[in-house]
Amino acid sequence: MSCDVLILGSGAAGLTLALRLAQAGRQVTVVSKTRLESGSTLWAQGGISAVLDEGDSLEAHVQDTLVAGVGLCDEKAVRFTVERGPNAIRWLVAQGVGFTRDDDDPSGRRLHLTREGGHSHRRVVHAADSTGRAVATPLAS
Repeated sequence: MSCDVLILGSGAAGLTLALRLAQAGRQVTVVSKTRLESGSTLWAQGGISAVLDEGDSLEAHVQDTLVAGVGLCDEKAVRFTVERGPNAIRWLVAQGVGFTRDDDDPSGRRLHLTREGGHSHRRVVHAADSTGRAVATPLAS
């Protein structure tokens, strides 16, 4: 069996990379310790932060991250990550990740956002308390 890319690890990052590369036409092989859906990602309970609310901003998210990082964060890396957050969440939704929806949205499309840690805005998407399982399961399917 030949492949273009060999990915070691089947957590959220490895599976996301595998799917993105496969969608771009690359032959990908993922190596996992056991089953694809057996990694630590399954146990993650928190959420994923991204600017998805019109009252929030990328700059506010960057500043919150830099403050919480107490000088240990590389600002370019933080900006890179924060700027890509909204599209990453949209991609995960398109892959079938069942994030919790906002009960106050009659259309049922808006994601429920919560506020955690050093965030000054509600920007954490989640799947109740099983976000890791909600992310890993469709990525491994």
